[in-house]
Amino acid sequence: MKKLWLLLLAGCAMTLTPACTNEDDDKGPAAPVECSVPATAEIGGTMTISGQGFAATAEVALRDAAGVETPLEDPEITASGFTGTVPATLKEGSYTVVLHQDGTWEIGQVTLTVAPVKENPVLNVVVPSAIRLNETLEIAGLGFTQEMGIVLRNTADQERTELTVALSSNGVECTIPSGTAAGSYDVILTQGNDEWTLAEAVPAAVYKRLKSVTVNSTIECEEVTLEELTQFLIEDSKNQGMPMDEATAQAYAEMYISYGAFDPTVTTASYSFTYDASGNPAGSKMKGMYDEAESDWFSFTVDGDRISATNQKFEEGTDGMRSFAWTLNNGRVDQSAVSYEKRDVNYVWAYDAQGLWSGVNFAVDNSAYMTLAYDAGKFTGSEGNSMFTYDAAPQQNAIFGIDIAKLIFGLQTINIIEADHLAAILLNLAGTPSTALPATITEMDGSTPGITYQFDEEGYVTKIDWEVANGKDPNFQHFDASSKTSYTLIYE
Repeated sequence: MKKLWLLLLAGCAMTLTPACTNEDDDKGPAAPVECSVPATAEIGGTMTISGQGFAATAEVALRDAAGVETPLEDPEITASGFTGTVPATLKEGSYTVVLHQDGTWEIGQVTLTVAPVKENPVLNVVVPSAIRLNETLEIAGLGFTQEMGIVLRNTADQERTELTVALSSNGVECTIPSGTAAGSYDVILTQGNDEWTLAEAVPAAVYKRLKSVTVNSTIECEEVTLEELTQFLIEDSKNQGMPMDEATAQAYAEMYISYGAFDPTVTTASYSFTYDASGNPAGSKMKGMYDEAESDWFSFTVDGDRISATNQKFEEGTDGMRSFAWTLNNGRVDQSAVSYEKRDVNYVWAYDAQGLWSGVNFAVDNSAYMTLAYDAGKFTGSEGNSMFTYDAAPQQNAIFGIDIAKLIFGLQTINIIEADHLAAILLNLAGTPSTALPATITEMDGSTPGITYQFDEEGYVTKIDWEVANGKDPNFQHFDASSKTSYTLIYE
């Protein structure tokens, strides 16, 4: 009976032996701690080793079958044990738990498992398609709480930027730290040790509005004699079926020369805008190529998704558009109601699957009023009138910059395009900008000069230039002339 009692005591002693052992399987010195290692732990989760005796310098690592050790992250030592985070880089499987404290000790085995995926606690999340680094990032959704955070993870180097978050009526408003670099970011929702990716590879950059654009054009014609111009007028009149005699042609030639048709010319046009505290357009000024001074252009009134404008030039009798009203949809003009001098017309603005502005139609029958053309998403001009060509790898404008190709198109065809169309281009309300920058432009005489650009530090185009060295004069398209065109853009 005594022997049986001793055997039972020995069995109990074996079941109460702590899980932590020394690296020599109890044949050498005892481990400096008494502890219990959990049988399983989740990758990326918290692993707790209960016990006593952990020194402040203690380190716990997980050793795989190949002998590679990975320390637990964010260690915390208390009177009741050792706590750390299982690195997210580890794989599922069995690991030896190793203690480094006054030597190296194998204190147990643990099986790592993948944590079950938790559902995103926020419903109907809407993240902007692009992030304005110098403005508040607004994310809509149902279920945001004070305990949640928003992180931007740079897709290039995986660096994480934590945002300051405040709850709003529609979701959250996030303040982006000053100095956050432009680039591409994953938008991540965090809550405790859990996180969810709300959007991937969202482009981010500093946002600027166009404050003004100024166009300078210089033309220098070759010297043309009275006799050369007279002969040209005689031949041209024959081709037109309305022949002139020499005396009539000479009289016209003298008039053209006296009026300075071949004198060097420098003309300037400019357009500028002011904005209210919310960033909405408030007013504008313009100076046409042949205006002596700058004057008021459109004054704007904004009411939700409706922008109304009164044309100040109409009152001066220099423009036939009295006023217009735009209806916006997702930040682009969806419909327009235009009041001309003697009639009112409603239009519908059309966009392609990419959001590129493809034209304007009459609302009454949806027939085309103006159609725009593209080549693989790059704007080329109006239908049937190609104005631009592009390099195989074209230069790019800032992601929030206005559509430079349409800007040039609008200002070079100012006598054709409607004033409200030009205003929509300048205010960046005409759909998704085609950010590719044209390499060449087709001039009136058929020449195709190359275009050069200058940029500011945020990638916005600040200067556009092109030059025709051996072109034709704009009035007669016959005599040689040289021209230079320069655009200057200022933002705020």
